[in-house]
Amino acid sequence: MKARCAAKAIVIGLLLLPAVLRSQNVVADWDAIAANTIVTVGGAAPASSFIFFAYVDVAVYDAVNSIEHRDRPFALRVRAPRGASVDAAVITAAHDVLVHYYPLQQAALDADEDASLAAIPDSQAKTDGMTVGQAVAASWIDLRANDGVNAPITYVWGHGPGIWEPVPPFPPPVTPWMAYFIPFTYQSASDFLGTIDPPPSLTSKLWANDYNLTKEYGALNGSLRTPKQTEIGQFWAAHPGIQFSQALRLLIAEHHLNIAESARLVAMQNVSLADAEVACFNAKYHYAFWRPYTAIHDADTDGNPDTVADPNWEPLDTTPGHPEYPAAHGCGTEALATALQTYFHRDRVHYQVTSSVTSTTHKFERLSDVVIEVDMARIFGGMHYRHSVLQGNVMGRAVACHVLRTRFQASCFEDWDKNERLSVQ
Repeated sequence: MKARCAAKAIVIGLLLLPAVLRSQNVVADWDAIAANTIVTVGGAAPASSFIFFAYVDVAVYDAVNSIEHRDRPFALRVRAPRGASVDAAVITAAHDVLVHYYPLQQAALDADEDASLAAIPDSQAKTDGMTVGQAVAASWIDLRANDGVNAPITYVWGHGPGIWEPVPPFPPPVTPWMAYFIPFTYQSASDFLGTIDPPPSLTSKLWANDYNLTKEYGALNGSLRTPKQTEIGQFWAAHPGIQFSQALRLLIAEHHLNIAESARLVAMQNVSLADAEVACFNAKYHYAFWRPYTAIHDADTDGNPDTVADPNWEPLDTTPGHPEYPAAHGCGTEALATALQTYFHRDRVHYQVTSSVTSTTHKFERLSDVVIEVDMARIFGGMHYRHSVLQGNVMGRAVACHVLRTRFQASCFEDWDKNERLSVQ
Protein backbone atom coordinates (compact mmCIF):
# COMPACT_ATOMS: atom_id res chain seq x y z
CA MET A 1 0.00 0.00 0.00
CA LYS A 2 1.04 3.55 -0.47
CA ALA A 3 3.14 5.06 2.28
CA ARG A 4 1.29 7.51 4.47
CA CYS A 5 0.59 8.27 8.10
CA ALA A 6 -0.02 4.71 9.29
CA ALA A 7 -1.72 5.49 12.59
CA LYS A 8 -4.21 7.86 11.01
CA ALA A 9 -4.97 5.46 8.16
CA ILE A 10 -5.54 2.55 10.54
CA VAL A 11 -7.90 4.53 12.74
CA ILE A 12 -9.89 5.90 9.81
CA GLY A 13 -9.87 2.52 8.09
CA LEU A 14 -11.25 0.77 11.15
CA LEU A 15 -14.00 3.35 11.43
CA LEU A 16 -14.94 2.94 7.78
CA LEU A 17 -14.48 -0.81 7.53
CA PRO A 18 -18.05 -1.94 8.27
CA ALA A 19 -19.57 0.48 5.74
CA VAL A 20 -16.99 -0.19 3.05
CA LEU A 21 -17.29 -3.96 3.22
CA ARG A 22 -20.98 -4.29 3.96
CA SER A 23 -21.99 -5.67 0.55
CA GLN A 24 -19.10 -8.12 0.12
CA ASN A 25 -18.94 -6.89 -3.49
CA VAL A 26 -16.17 -4.37 -4.14
CA VAL A 27 -17.88 -2.94 -7.23
CA ALA A 28 -20.92 -2.06 -5.12
CA ASP A 29 -18.73 -0.88 -2.25
CA TRP A 30 -16.83 1.52 -4.47
CA ASP A 31 -19.99 2.72 -6.17
CA ALA A 32 -21.14 3.82 -2.71
CA ILE A 33 -17.77 5.47 -2.07
CA ALA A 34 -17.96 7.16 -5.46
CA ALA A 35 -21.44 8.53 -4.67
CA ASN A 36 -20.17 9.98 -1.41
CA THR A 37 -17.07 11.42 -3.08
CA ILE A 38 -18.78 12.85 -6.15
CA VAL A 39 -22.09 14.05 -4.75
CA THR A 40 -22.21 14.19 -0.95
CA VAL A 41 -18.75 15.71 -0.46
CA GLY A 42 -17.84 16.80 -3.97
CA GLY A 43 -21.13 18.59 -4.63
CA ALA A 44 -21.38 17.61 -8.31
CA ALA A 45 -24.53 18.83 -10.05
CA PRO A 46 -27.08 16.13 -10.89
CA ALA A 47 -26.35 15.72 -14.60
CA SER A 48 -22.60 16.20 -14.39
CA SER A 49 -22.29 13.68 -11.56
CA PHE A 50 -22.78 10.85 -14.04
CA ILE A 51 -19.68 11.90 -15.96
CA PHE A 52 -17.61 11.33 -12.82
CA PHE A 53 -19.35 8.02 -12.10
CA ALA A 54 -18.51 6.97 -15.65
CA TYR A 55 -14.85 7.86 -15.20
CA VAL A 56 -14.72 5.43 -12.28
CA ASP A 57 -16.86 2.72 -13.84
CA VAL A 58 -14.94 2.48 -17.10
CA ALA A 59 -11.69 2.05 -15.15
CA VAL A 60 -13.27 -0.66 -13.00
CA TYR A 61 -14.75 -2.43 -16.03
CA ASP A 62 -11.48 -2.41 -17.96
CA ALA A 63 -9.49 -3.49 -14.90
CA VAL A 64 -11.79 -6.50 -14.44
CA ASN A 65 -11.60 -7.42 -18.10
CA SER A 66 -7.82 -7.04 -18.19
CA ILE A 67 -7.74 -9.97 -15.77
CA GLU A 68 -10.79 -12.04 -16.71
CA HIS A 69 -11.11 -11.34 -20.46
CA ARG A 70 -14.88 -11.90 -20.29
CA ASP A 71 -15.85 -8.85 -22.33
CA ARG A 72 -14.27 -6.61 -24.92
CA PRO A 73 -12.57 -3.70 -23.12
CA PHE A 74 -14.34 -0.36 -23.16
CA ALA A 75 -11.21 1.72 -23.73
CA LEU A 76 -8.07 -0.26 -22.94
CA ARG A 77 -6.60 -3.48 -21.66
CA VAL A 78 -3.34 -3.94 -19.76
CA ARG A 79 -1.33 -7.11 -19.36
CA ALA A 80 -2.27 -8.91 -16.18
CA PRO A 81 -0.34 -11.71 -14.51
CA ARG A 82 -2.22 -14.99 -14.24
CA GLY A 83 -4.17 -15.17 -10.99
CA ALA A 84 -4.17 -11.43 -10.29
CA SER A 85 -6.84 -10.45 -7.77
CA VAL A 86 -9.86 -8.92 -9.47
CA ASP A 87 -11.04 -7.37 -6.20
CA ALA A 88 -7.71 -5.62 -5.67
CA ALA A 89 -7.78 -4.34 -9.26
CA VAL A 90 -11.28 -2.89 -8.79
CA ILE A 91 -10.34 -1.18 -5.54
CA THR A 92 -7.18 0.48 -6.82
CA ALA A 93 -8.69 1.48 -10.17
CA ALA A 94 -11.68 3.16 -8.52
CA HIS A 95 -9.52 4.78 -5.85
CA ASP A 96 -6.98 6.22 -8.29
CA VAL A 97 -9.59 7.68 -10.61
CA LEU A 98 -11.49 9.30 -7.74
CA VAL A 99 -8.29 10.75 -6.29
CA HIS A 100 -7.40 12.22 -9.68
CA TYR A 101 -10.70 14.07 -10.02
CA TYR A 102 -11.15 14.80 -6.29
CA PRO A 103 -7.63 15.36 -4.95
CA LEU A 104 -8.90 17.25 -1.89
CA GLN A 105 -10.55 14.02 -0.72
CA GLN A 106 -7.42 11.90 -1.03
CA ALA A 107 -7.03 11.26 2.70
CA ALA A 108 -10.53 9.82 2.98
CA LEU A 109 -10.15 7.83 -0.23
CA ASP A 110 -6.80 6.45 0.90
CA ALA A 111 -8.45 5.27 4.10
CA ASP A 112 -11.27 3.66 2.12
CA GLU A 113 -8.72 1.92 -0.08
CA ASP A 114 -6.79 0.63 2.94
CA ALA A 115 -9.96 -0.69 4.53
CA SER A 116 -11.07 -2.42 1.32
CA LEU A 117 -7.67 -3.96 0.62
CA ALA A 118 -7.36 -5.15 4.21
CA ALA A 119 -10.12 -7.68 3.51
CA ILE A 120 -7.91 -9.37 0.87
CA PRO A 121 -5.14 -11.60 2.25
CA ASP A 122 -1.66 -10.39 1.38
CA SER A 123 -0.32 -12.37 -1.57
CA GLN A 124 1.27 -11.99 -4.98
CA ALA A 125 -2.24 -12.12 -6.47
CA LYS A 126 -3.24 -9.10 -4.41
CA THR A 127 -0.12 -7.18 -5.41
CA ASP A 128 -0.64 -8.04 -9.06
CA GLY A 129 -4.27 -6.99 -8.92
CA MET A 130 -3.34 -3.64 -7.41
CA THR A 131 -0.78 -3.13 -10.17
CA VAL A 132 -3.40 -3.85 -12.82
CA GLY A 133 -5.88 -1.42 -11.28
CA GLN A 134 -3.27 1.31 -11.03
CA ALA A 135 -2.15 0.81 -14.63
CA VAL A 136 -5.69 0.89 -16.01
CA ALA A 137 -6.57 4.01 -14.01
CA ALA A 138 -3.43 5.84 -15.13
CA SER A 139 -3.97 4.99 -18.79
CA TRP A 140 -7.67 5.88 -18.65
CA ILE A 141 -6.92 9.23 -17.01
CA ASP A 142 -4.42 9.95 -19.79
CA LEU A 143 -6.96 9.04 -22.46
CA ARG A 144 -9.49 11.50 -20.99
CA ALA A 145 -7.04 14.37 -20.63
CA ASN A 146 -8.36 17.67 -22.05
CA ASP A 147 -11.89 16.33 -22.54
CA GLY A 148 -13.44 19.58 -21.31
CA VAL A 149 -14.57 18.50 -17.86
CA ASN A 150 -15.23 21.55 -15.66
CA ALA A 151 -14.00 23.87 -18.43
CA PRO A 152 -14.54 27.56 -17.56
CA ILE A 153 -17.32 28.19 -20.08
CA THR A 154 -19.23 31.45 -19.73
CA TYR A 155 -22.83 31.40 -20.93
CA VAL A 156 -24.64 34.69 -21.54
CA TRP A 157 -28.42 34.38 -21.56
CA GLY A 158 -30.98 36.55 -23.27
CA HIS A 159 -34.49 37.78 -22.58
CA GLY A 160 -37.74 37.55 -24.50
CA PRO A 161 -40.47 35.14 -25.58
CA GLY A 162 -39.22 31.54 -25.44
CA ILE A 163 -35.72 32.50 -24.28
CA TRP A 164 -34.22 30.98 -21.15
CA GLU A 165 -33.10 33.14 -18.29
CA PRO A 166 -32.38 32.26 -14.64
CA VAL A 167 -35.40 31.97 -12.37
CA PRO A 168 -35.63 32.17 -8.56
CA PRO A 169 -33.37 31.58 -6.69
CA PHE A 170 -31.48 32.88 -9.76
CA PRO A 171 -28.41 30.62 -9.81
CA PRO A 172 -25.83 31.19 -12.56
CA PRO A 173 -26.03 28.81 -15.53
CA VAL A 174 -25.22 25.30 -14.33
CA THR A 175 -22.48 23.24 -16.04
CA PRO A 176 -22.49 24.98 -19.44
CA TRP A 177 -19.24 23.09 -20.11
CA MET A 178 -21.29 19.92 -20.57
CA ALA A 179 -22.54 21.31 -23.88
CA TYR A 180 -18.98 21.02 -25.22
CA PHE A 181 -17.63 18.05 -23.26
CA ILE A 182 -16.09 15.25 -25.35
CA PRO A 183 -18.44 12.28 -24.85
CA PHE A 184 -17.29 8.80 -23.92
CA THR A 185 -18.68 6.97 -26.97
CA TYR A 186 -19.25 9.48 -29.77
CA GLN A 187 -17.31 12.33 -31.31
CA SER A 188 -19.10 15.56 -30.46
CA ALA A 189 -21.69 16.61 -27.88
CA SER A 190 -23.91 17.81 -30.74
CA ASP A 191 -23.98 14.47 -32.59
CA PHE A 192 -27.44 13.54 -31.26
CA LEU A 193 -29.03 16.96 -31.62
CA GLY A 194 -30.87 15.80 -34.71
CA THR A 195 -32.62 12.96 -32.88
CA ILE A 196 -35.18 15.33 -31.35
CA ASP A 197 -37.52 18.01 -32.62
CA PRO A 198 -36.95 21.68 -31.76
CA PRO A 199 -39.13 23.13 -28.97
CA PRO A 200 -42.71 23.76 -30.13
CA SER A 201 -43.67 27.03 -31.74
CA LEU A 202 -45.09 29.42 -29.15
CA THR A 203 -48.16 29.96 -31.32
CA SER A 204 -48.91 26.24 -31.64
CA LYS A 205 -51.61 24.18 -29.96
CA LEU A 206 -48.89 21.83 -28.68
CA TRP A 207 -47.26 24.69 -26.81
CA ALA A 208 -50.58 25.84 -25.35
CA ASN A 209 -51.42 22.33 -24.17
CA ASP A 210 -48.00 21.80 -22.61
CA TYR A 211 -48.03 25.24 -21.03
CA ASN A 212 -51.43 24.77 -19.42
CA LEU A 213 -50.67 21.25 -18.19
CA THR A 214 -47.60 22.44 -16.30
CA LYS A 215 -49.31 25.61 -15.14
CA GLU A 216 -52.21 23.64 -13.67
CA TYR A 217 -50.34 20.64 -12.26
CA GLY A 218 -46.93 22.12 -11.43
CA ALA A 219 -47.96 25.09 -9.32
CA LEU A 220 -46.83 25.40 -5.73
CA ASN A 221 -50.25 26.78 -4.76
CA GLY A 222 -53.67 26.08 -6.25
CA SER A 223 -52.53 23.05 -8.23
CA LEU A 224 -54.81 20.32 -9.57
CA ARG A 225 -52.39 17.70 -8.23
CA THR A 226 -53.53 14.97 -5.89
CA PRO A 227 -51.50 14.41 -2.69
CA LYS A 228 -49.92 11.37 -4.37
CA GLN A 229 -48.89 13.44 -7.37
CA THR A 230 -47.40 16.08 -5.09
CA GLU A 231 -45.33 13.40 -3.37
CA ILE A 232 -44.15 12.15 -6.77
CA GLY A 233 -43.15 15.65 -7.82
CA GLN A 234 -41.13 16.14 -4.66
CA PHE A 235 -39.73 12.59 -4.54
CA TRP A 236 -37.77 13.01 -7.77
CA ALA A 237 -36.37 16.39 -6.72
CA ALA A 238 -33.66 14.47 -4.83
CA HIS A 239 -30.19 14.17 -6.37
CA PRO A 240 -30.38 11.46 -9.05
CA GLY A 241 -26.71 10.58 -8.61
CA ILE A 242 -27.50 9.34 -5.11
CA GLN A 243 -30.87 7.83 -6.01
CA PHE A 244 -29.62 5.85 -9.00
CA SER A 245 -26.47 4.72 -7.18
CA GLN A 246 -28.44 3.32 -4.26
CA ALA A 247 -30.91 1.61 -6.59
CA LEU A 248 -28.06 0.12 -8.62
CA ARG A 249 -26.44 -1.42 -5.56
CA LEU A 250 -29.77 -2.99 -4.62
CA LEU A 251 -29.94 -4.57 -8.07
CA ILE A 252 -26.45 -6.01 -7.62
CA ALA A 253 -27.46 -7.51 -4.27
CA GLU A 254 -30.89 -8.77 -5.33
CA HIS A 255 -29.54 -10.49 -8.43
CA HIS A 256 -26.45 -11.84 -6.65
CA LEU A 257 -24.14 -10.49 -9.33
CA ASN A 258 -20.48 -11.40 -9.19
CA ILE A 259 -17.68 -8.88 -9.68
CA ALA A 260 -17.49 -9.12 -13.48
CA GLU A 261 -21.29 -8.98 -13.84
CA SER A 262 -21.48 -6.01 -11.48
CA ALA A 263 -18.73 -4.13 -13.29
CA ARG A 264 -20.53 -4.59 -16.60
CA LEU A 265 -23.90 -3.52 -15.21
CA VAL A 266 -22.53 -0.41 -13.51
CA ALA A 267 -20.56 0.66 -16.57
CA MET A 268 -23.51 0.08 -18.93
CA GLN A 269 -25.79 2.20 -16.76
CA ASN A 270 -23.49 5.08 -15.94
CA VAL A 271 -21.81 5.53 -19.31
CA SER A 272 -25.28 5.53 -20.90
CA LEU A 273 -26.40 8.13 -18.37
CA ALA A 274 -23.29 10.26 -18.81
CA ASP A 275 -23.37 10.38 -22.60
CA ALA A 276 -27.13 10.94 -22.64
CA GLU A 277 -26.74 13.93 -20.35
CA VAL A 278 -23.92 15.36 -22.47
CA ALA A 279 -26.17 15.22 -25.55
CA CYS A 280 -29.03 16.65 -23.51
CA PHE A 281 -27.05 19.62 -22.23
CA ASN A 282 -25.75 20.37 -25.69
CA ALA A 283 -29.38 20.58 -26.81
CA LYS A 284 -30.37 22.63 -23.75
CA TYR A 285 -27.81 25.34 -24.39
CA HIS A 286 -28.43 25.16 -28.14
CA TYR A 287 -32.18 25.79 -27.88
CA ALA A 288 -32.09 27.87 -24.66
CA PHE A 289 -35.84 27.43 -24.12
CA TRP A 290 -37.59 29.15 -21.25
CA ARG A 291 -38.64 27.49 -18.02
CA PRO A 292 -42.30 27.39 -16.90
CA TYR A 293 -41.69 30.12 -14.31
CA THR A 294 -40.64 32.59 -17.01
CA ALA A 295 -43.18 31.39 -19.54
CA ILE A 296 -46.11 31.66 -17.14
CA HIS A 297 -45.06 35.07 -15.84
CA ASP A 298 -44.53 36.38 -19.39
CA ALA A 299 -47.25 34.49 -21.28
CA ASP A 300 -48.66 37.74 -22.59
CA THR A 301 -45.58 37.97 -24.84
CA ASP A 302 -45.81 34.55 -26.54
CA GLY A 303 -48.48 35.47 -29.10
CA ASN A 304 -50.70 32.55 -28.16
CA PRO A 305 -54.30 33.38 -27.11
CA ASP A 306 -54.60 30.08 -25.22
CA THR A 307 -51.86 30.90 -22.70
CA VAL A 308 -52.76 33.29 -19.90
CA ALA A 309 -50.09 34.90 -17.75
CA ASP A 310 -49.99 34.57 -13.97
CA PRO A 311 -47.47 36.91 -12.29
CA ASN A 312 -47.86 35.07 -8.98
CA TRP A 313 -47.23 31.53 -10.24
CA GLU A 314 -44.48 29.51 -8.56
CA PRO A 315 -43.37 25.91 -9.19
CA LEU A 316 -43.67 23.14 -6.61
CA ASP A 317 -39.94 22.37 -6.78
CA THR A 318 -36.93 24.62 -7.17
CA THR A 319 -36.16 25.05 -10.85
CA PRO A 320 -32.65 23.93 -11.91
CA GLY A 321 -30.31 26.61 -13.21
CA HIS A 322 -30.10 25.63 -16.86
CA PRO A 323 -32.34 25.86 -19.96
CA GLU A 324 -35.49 23.76 -20.10
CA TYR A 325 -35.46 21.81 -23.37
CA PRO A 326 -35.10 18.85 -23.38
CA ALA A 327 -35.63 17.57 -19.84
CA ALA A 328 -32.42 16.19 -18.35
CA HIS A 329 -34.31 13.69 -16.19
CA GLY A 330 -36.15 12.59 -19.32
CA CYS A 331 -32.85 12.00 -21.12
CA GLY A 332 -31.11 10.34 -18.19
CA THR A 333 -33.86 8.11 -16.84
CA GLU A 334 -34.67 6.74 -20.29
CA ALA A 335 -30.97 6.02 -20.83
CA LEU A 336 -30.79 4.28 -17.45
CA ALA A 337 -33.90 2.20 -18.13
CA THR A 338 -32.64 1.25 -21.59
CA ALA A 339 -29.30 0.11 -20.16
CA LEU A 340 -30.95 -1.93 -17.41
CA GLN A 341 -33.55 -3.44 -19.75
CA THR A 342 -30.75 -4.44 -22.10
CA TYR A 343 -28.61 -5.92 -19.33
CA PHE A 344 -31.46 -8.00 -17.88
CA HIS A 345 -33.07 -8.68 -21.31
CA ARG A 346 -36.48 -7.61 -20.07
CA ASP A 347 -38.52 -4.66 -18.86
CA ARG A 348 -39.98 -6.53 -15.89
CA VAL A 349 -37.28 -5.90 -13.28
CA HIS A 350 -37.91 -5.01 -9.65
CA TYR A 351 -36.50 -1.53 -9.06
CA GLN A 352 -36.47 0.27 -5.72
CA VAL A 353 -35.45 3.87 -5.19
CA THR A 354 -35.51 6.20 -2.18
CA SER A 355 -35.76 9.98 -1.89
CA SER A 356 -33.98 12.12 0.67
CA VAL A 357 -36.54 14.87 -0.02
CA THR A 358 -39.65 12.91 0.95
CA SER A 359 -37.98 10.15 3.02
CA THR A 360 -40.06 7.61 1.13
CA THR A 361 -39.30 4.62 -1.09
CA HIS A 362 -40.90 3.83 -4.44
CA LYS A 363 -40.97 0.27 -5.77
CA PHE A 364 -41.51 -0.63 -9.41
CA GLU A 365 -41.89 -3.94 -11.20
CA ARG A 366 -41.23 -2.50 -14.66
CA LEU A 367 -38.37 -0.23 -15.61
CA SER A 368 -40.61 1.56 -18.10
CA ASP A 369 -42.79 2.65 -15.18
CA VAL A 370 -39.79 4.37 -13.61
CA VAL A 371 -39.44 6.50 -16.74
CA ILE A 372 -43.14 7.36 -16.79
CA GLU A 373 -43.14 8.43 -13.14
CA VAL A 374 -40.00 10.55 -13.53
CA ASP A 375 -41.47 12.22 -16.62
CA MET A 376 -44.64 13.13 -14.75
CA ALA A 377 -42.63 14.28 -11.73
CA ARG A 378 -40.99 17.00 -13.82
CA ILE A 379 -44.44 18.33 -14.73
CA PHE A 380 -45.77 17.99 -11.19
CA GLY A 381 -42.64 19.79 -9.96
CA GLY A 382 -43.34 22.72 -12.28
CA MET A 383 -39.99 22.52 -14.04
CA HIS A 384 -40.78 21.02 -17.45
CA TYR A 385 -43.37 20.49 -20.18
CA ARG A 386 -44.74 17.19 -21.49
CA HIS A 387 -43.12 17.54 -24.92
CA SER A 388 -39.77 18.22 -23.31
CA VAL A 389 -39.70 15.06 -21.20
CA LEU A 390 -40.87 12.91 -24.13
CA GLN A 391 -38.22 14.34 -26.43
CA GLY A 392 -35.69 13.84 -23.65
CA ASN A 393 -36.72 10.18 -23.63
CA VAL A 394 -36.12 9.96 -27.38
CA MET A 395 -32.64 11.43 -27.07
CA GLY A 396 -31.75 9.36 -24.00
CA ARG A 397 -32.74 6.13 -25.72
CA ALA A 398 -30.86 7.00 -28.91
CA VAL A 399 -27.68 7.69 -26.98
CA ALA A 400 -28.01 4.65 -24.74
CA CYS A 401 -28.53 2.33 -27.70
CA HIS A 402 -25.40 3.74 -29.30
CA VAL A 403 -23.42 3.24 -26.08
CA LEU A 404 -24.65 -0.31 -25.61
CA ARG A 405 -24.10 -1.33 -29.22
CA THR A 406 -20.67 0.21 -29.75
CA ARG A 407 -19.00 -0.37 -26.37
CA PHE A 408 -20.81 -3.32 -24.82
CA GLN A 409 -21.79 -5.28 -27.96
CA ALA A 410 -25.37 -5.43 -26.71
CA SER A 411 -28.55 -5.13 -28.78
CA CYS A 412 -30.82 -2.48 -27.35
CA PHE A 413 -33.96 -3.80 -25.63
CA GLU A 414 -37.05 -3.35 -27.78
CA ASP A 415 -38.63 0.05 -27.31
CA TRP A 416 -42.10 0.69 -25.97
CA ASP A 417 -44.56 3.50 -26.64
CA LYS A 418 -45.06 5.69 -23.62
CA ASN A 419 -47.06 8.43 -25.33
CA GLU A 420 -50.41 6.85 -24.47
CA ARG A 421 -49.32 6.17 -20.90
CA LEU A 422 -47.85 9.56 -19.98
CA SER A 423 -50.98 11.03 -18.46
CA VAL A 424 -51.80 12.88 -15.27
CA GLN A 425 -54.72 10.51 -14.69
